[in-house]
Amino acid sequence: MSQISQEELRGFVLGILARREAYGVEIATALAAQPATEMPEMDEGAVYPALRWLERHGLAVTHWVDVGEGAPRRRYYGLTPAGERAAARDGLAKLQPHPRPSISAARP
Repeated sequence: MSQISQEELRGFVLGILARREAYGVEIATALAAQPATEMPEMDEGAVYPALRWLERHGLAVTHWVDVGEGAPRRRYYGLTPAGERAAARDGLAKLQPHPRPSISAARP
């Protein structure tokens, strides 16, 4: 099986964030849940450089969320308007929806 390129990975991450904001582990889990025919092999740690690249290039923004007492904060990523346009333009919403709901929906 071939490794995924950084450009492909950024596209897949954009596709996930086009549906909803999410935190890093949630994004890696969503990518791993994709059929092998759609998602080449990747190291889970590769998600974070892709997220930082998207943020540096104005396609994603982040914010911290307290998820509960005693639990570490989570850094959530969402798309900027430019990121939304890029995802729509490139047809990056092709990934299967992740089966778990986002915890961010419960944020005040």
